[in-house]
Amino acid sequence: MIAASNQMALCLSSGEDFLNQGDYTQALAAFSQALNLAQQSHNAQAEVLALQRLGHAHLGQGEPTLSVASIEQAIAIALEQHNLNALYDCHRQLAAIYKSTSSFELALQHMEAAERLRDHQAIAAVSPSTAPCGCPAEGASLVQPSLSAQSKAARLRLFRSILERAPGGVAIFQEGHLVYGNPCLMQWVGYSTQELGHLTPTDMVSLSPEHDAVFLQPTAAGPETGQLRSKTGKTRDVEIYTAPIDYGDRPALVTFLHDITEARRLVDRLQESASRYRSLIDHVPMGLCRFSVEGWPLDANPALLSIVDCDSVPDFLQASPIQPSSLVSAQGQPILWGDYLSQPGSPISSLKDCEIKLTRPNGRDLWVRVIARAIADDQGTLHHYDGAVEDITEIKSAQIALEELAMRDSLTHVYNRRHFIDLASREIARSARFNHPVTLLMIDIDHFKTVNDTYGHLAGDAVLRDVVLRLKANLRQSDILARYGGEEFILLMPETDSAQAWIGAERLRRVIAATPFNTSSGTVTVTASLGLSCWPANTDPNAITSLPQINDLISRADQALYRAKQSGRNQTQAEIWLYSASSQTA
Repeated sequence: MIAASNQMALCLSSGEDFLNQGDYTQALAAFSQALNLAQQSHNAQAEVLALQRLGHAHLGQGEPTLSVASIEQAIAIALEQHNLNALYDCHRQLAAIYKSTSSFELALQHMEAAERLRDHQAIAAVSPSTAPCGCPAEGASLVQPSLSAQSKAARLRLFRSILERAPGGVAIFQEGHLVYGNPCLMQWVGYSTQELGHLTPTDMVSLSPEHDAVFLQPTAAGPETGQLRSKTGKTRDVEIYTAPIDYGDRPALVTFLHDITEARRLVDRLQESASRYRSLIDHVPMGLCRFSVEGWPLDANPALLSIVDCDSVPDFLQASPIQPSSLVSAQGQPILWGDYLSQPGSPISSLKDCEIKLTRPNGRDLWVRVIARAIADDQGTLHHYDGAVEDITEIKSAQIALEELAMRDSLTHVYNRRHFIDLASREIARSARFNHPVTLLMIDIDHFKTVNDTYGHLAGDAVLRDVVLRLKANLRQSDILARYGGEEFILLMPETDSAQAWIGAERLRRVIAATPFNTSSGTVTVTASLGLSCWPANTDPNAITSLPQINDLISRADQALYRAKQSGRNQTQAEIWLYSASSQTA
């Protein structure tokens, strides 16, 4: 134990030497070794002393945070040991550290803690012969002098030091005149010490009329804003706090002034920038909108209000034409707007680009394109979306018209041959999958060339259009009608067996032949020949039936149509997979 104490004393002594020489790295190593030895020997008093010295070394190295951590660890040990002397020294050391970092409030707190320890407990003063390990040397004595006068002087020195180093202005007014100004204030106003007594609050600070009473009443006030005038007339914006005090045994008013000139300029620049930004937003011809993370609209510019026919932003927010439950089209796929924004795996920086079909107040369709960008903070937390909204109704209408033009016959407005093949192929595959019958019908207008030659092509066109109208009036919604070419039409009848198809075909044939067609060239009577091809449902569950192809049905229906025309026209002929049948002219 004696050897350990001697080694600790040696480490502490060498650490002190390194500390005095400014070699903080070596000092830290020596004090750390002393701390380890103290911990191994369970010498709490030596631990506190080593931690205090480590605090000095860390502060010398420019690491006040580590210095504070060491002293706080020492305080914890001293509290456990009820070592009031060490607690007093630690609080004094922390006050000095915080003062060096301009943390004056914390410095005052620890200085007051030290003074409370001194006032309420006898603090043993360690004589110069104290051993380095923190134990009194032989022959040392403890004394308890009254230190209230020293305490008061120390506190006054600390307060004056804080005032003189404060980054803001501090003024004391007594009987309407300035009696004290700290160095920062004197530098701001440019007056000499001899000119202090002639200055009044109104000579230095300009306040609005409603705040002039701040300097007339000895009460705490603030914050108030005003302007501090220098001797040369230069002004700076300040924030002012006042509090009543006793100065020289007489009432006075202490005033703290915080320079907010740069902050005011920054606020003005930000407001100017925000005003320019808002002006740009308000005058840009494209709709702009801000959305919440969930997809609710938060703001809109006038261009967007015009697009959606809203008079004001509150009306727009109340109507919420775009909301999380709105169905959008993104990359050709339908999805809810809220789900589209929160798609998992989508980078937060990626743009959201979609189309939305809305309805105007007058009931007309409105198509918009929304391109939204996520706005997040530096930590990646999503705050909102900023989006551009473009009215694409005309573009969408043209696109739909082009799509219709590409899949419909320009004369009769039923599907053209190419689009019919696509639709019929999908329907035949569905019928085969669910083992449902399906029928294909070929319809040919008899002697149509004679109609064109006799009445003219315009009359022939009118007949074709009227034939389509009669056919559509007698079809189901699920039936698919198309113009196959010239005067020939093709019809797919899903969920229809041969018997049902036969009845339907005969009804269509009679509808065409029953009533003459009125044209600009006169009344025209026409008939039609029909060829029917049916793929029946498979009634044998053990049988294996190959999937029918559209071309197979067309080929068989064409064969039946050929027989109908060869047999005298104006009749229906059928061709099914297992048998043939025919009906004579009605």
